[in-house]
Amino acid sequence: MKVCEIMNREVLSVSPQDRVCDVIDLFLEKNITGAPVTEQGKVVGVISRKDLLPLITSFEIDCSSLEQIRRTCSHFVADHMQSQVVTVQPVEAVEKCALIMTDNRINRLPVIEGGKLIGIVTRGDILKALAQCCLSLD
Repeated sequence: MKVCEIMNREVLSVSPQDRVCDVIDLFLEKNITGAPVTEQGKVVGVISRKDLLPLITSFEIDCSSLEQIRRTCSHFVADHMQSQVVTVQPVEAVEKCALIMTDNRINRLPVIEGGKLIGIVTRGDILKALAQCCLSLD
């Protein structure tokens, strides 16, 4: 099975200039845990809840938190994204994607063709593909 058969073509991406608070809202609204960071269709990074969690855990629960929240909202994605991105081609085998994710301890792989983002594969996509294969064996 190839990546192009299981990837999600409707990729939610963010910009390095997006504000962290807007990305947090997006993650919560769309129930996603991360997104590619793109400029002019090219992937320049990845940002996930894991990258944002240290900002949130630094808050103290009292009135001074409001100022910390304001400062955090002024942060940009570029300040917190992972800039070394592992990507795959749409013709790559799904098994190889699973190995890449395991070896690199990542949850998503942007799918690149001709230097442009065309999709994304997540651990969930791979598990769904595996489940479908198992069902077809019955």
